Amino acid sequence: MNVLKRVKEEMRSFQCEFEGRIATVGTTARDSQPFSVLPRRNALGFEAINFLVLHPEYAEECFTALDGKVKYILVDIEMKKQIDLMEIARKCVQQSTLVSYKPNDTTLEAADFFLRHSFADNMRGKKVFIYGAGNLGTKLALRLAERGAEVFLDSRNPVKTAEIIRALNYLMPRCSSQSIYPVQSYNTLDNEIDIFISFTSASHIITPAYLTCIKKGGLALDGGINNFTDDFIKGAARKSIDCCRLDVRAAFPHTILFLLKYIQNFYENVQGEAIFCGVKAVAGGVMGKEGDIVLDQIRNPKQIVGIANGIGGLKPENMYTDIEKQNLQKLRDWLEK
Repeated sequence: MNVLKRVKEEMRSFQCEFEGRIATVGTTARDSQPFSVLPRRNALGFEAINFLVLHPEYAEECFTALDGKVKYILVDIEMKKQIDLMEIARKCVQQSTLVSYKPNDTTLEAADFFLRHSFADNMRGKKVFIYGAGNLGTKLALRLAERGAEVFLDSRNPVKTAEIIRALNYLMPRCSSQSIYPVQSYNTLDNEIDIFISFTSASHIITPAYLTCIKKGGLALDGGINNFTDDFIKGAARKSIDCCRLDVRAAFPHTILFLLKYIQNFYENVQGEAIFCGVKAVAGGVMGKEGDIVLDQIRNPKQIVGIANGIGGLKPENMYTDIEKQNLQKLRDWLEK
């Protein structure tokens, strides 16, 4: 397999300036080709070429070919196989900037975006059946239950699933009207489910048996890719169930948030501590000592938020000391100038 050739072919697709060029290198728990090219992505002035590697030798070739040709290389930090991509990247990459990322988080956001879009941002009262109690199925179950959906979770391992459901329900907000439920029997869900979602690494595991649970006109989302059998898809069409495969490109902006100037600006200009007019000030989540003035941002502040109480909060105004009142007035006068 000529990895160098395929990487060079993808790099020819760039239309943006060097500062916006990204390559992502990930892996998967699924059985797949040792090296694959994934669909390109672009958003917010960034363009990304994307690769999937399952073999250390191909990872080395890929990182070496990318080094210095893209501004950022986003490296999958999740250990899905016995291959440490970040360790390999640090050995091979000398010029490009390495950035860790979690593709599963992007996939989760893509699923959430897709469902919110499909149901006009209103999941309340929808009955959702999620098959797969791994990383993604579990996180999505909690997310949708928090949005007000009635979620049923199932997998090939009922004991594990029951334990996960108990844990998830412990995590649900105390005042939530919903819980997450195990699937006792498909018969109990006969034509009850609005949304069926699969998140499993096994291919072609979702058979027509699941169709009995889904309402006519419902939605079936293949989040694990190739989870649905041909017969399931054909049967869904006969029942007017809309079948979709999850496209994670919708959540590409989530992947690149860490690269945005807004994020860098926050840590460089908003968060911090400084002395103004002899008065100690903090901003951006820095826990000040009692009496420190809390500002909206540490560089070029525009707003006084209050006075720190020394334990992560703000003092009530009726608790201000005379010195604190004087310091507050000093900063007010300075800001007005």
